[in-house]
Amino acid sequence: MNDKRINQYLVLPDNGQRKYTKLAVEYDEEQIANYLKQGYVIVNHDDFNKLIGNADGEYLIADDGVVYPKPAPTDAELLEAAKPAKIADLKAERDSKEVEPITYQGYSFDYDSKARERISAAIIALDVQGADASIDWTTADNADVRVTANDLRMVIASVAKRSNALHVAYRAAKDKVEAATTVAEVEAITLNL
Repeated sequence: MNDKRINQYLVLPDNGQRKYTKLAVEYDEEQIANYLKQGYVIVNHDDFNKLIGNADGEYLIADDGVVYPKPAPTDAELLEAAKPAKIADLKAERDSKEVEPITYQGYSFDYDSKARERISAAIIALDVQGADASIDWTTADNADVRVTANDLRMVIASVAKRSNALHVAYRAAKDKVEAATTVAEVEAITLNL
């Protein structure tokens, strides 16, 4: 045990971060000198606490061992982070809207994955029964309506039309995000249908 090095740490800086950390108290002075030759630096207990997040704010470490507050992100860095986040939000909104109930002939039909399976199965069953076959269908708002295979196909066609409009709107919004030059511009972009 190296009593001279109590509350000191050997830290290998890497682009402002701690790559490796060792307790200096566990090494003799010759070993510490070798670590220092390898690029490690010695930091005290207070600076180490800053590096591990036990202080107000975020801190970085320079290659010479100086611990300093992490600078605020630049406008370019904020923009670089805002763009993919906004694109992900727009995509999630598009995907969410794609499975919302769809209105056909004044009735609201569910269109989540389970509803799609039920609609496909009903179309097959009605086709087997003939062109005039119909069944009672419970709508998204719990009304019962009589439908034919063609009605259900029209529900799917309505969904396809909505889906296309959503994808066109998403692509347009994504293009605007990619062309934006400020975070405020990015934040103002919406999925316009």
